[in-house]
Amino acid sequence: MIIKSNRLYLRKLKMDDLDHLHKLQSNVNVMRYITNRPKTLEETKNELNKILQMYKEKNSDFEVMAVCKNGTNQLIGTCAVIKNVSDEFEIGYRLTEEEWGNGYGIEIASLIEDYCIGIRKLNFIVATVEAKNVYSVKILEKKGFNLILESIDDENDELTKYYRKDRHIY
Repeated sequence: MIIKSNRLYLRKLKMDDLDHLHKLQSNVNVMRYITNRPKTLEETKNELNKILQMYKEKNSDFEVMAVCKNGTNQLIGTCAVIKNVSDEFEIGYRLTEEEWGNGYGIEIASLIEDYCIGIRKLNFIVATVEAKNVYSVKILEKKGFNLILESIDDENDELTKYYRKDRHIY
């Protein structure tokens, strides 16, 4: 276990997570604002292998973790801290559709923030989200992230919001 809240905890992914990870990534509604399409089993397996390799290399620029309910080992989502092209640590999270509406999104955002700023001692974190993803926008704003920029994404021609939260605000 990496970090824990009242209802959830984060841990490293493992090969046993493949089925649950694929259930998450093959859901069109979950992936709508991430890749704009569901992923195939082969894509999910390749991605999981890449993540497991990153763990072996202790690569702290690319961390993806499983989100699980306390008392279980079953993956219900994932979250990530990835160094982006601007050399900033960007957070992201996703949750299985069956778990939507339970308040887990803000709890996951809190866990990943605590991990980044409290444990890794990063000076700030950023998040990029499509404006249409109103639930993620609400989560980031509720968590005190500051809207820095709105722009049209070159890849999907959608309005994107770029947020930042500094350590001193934490």
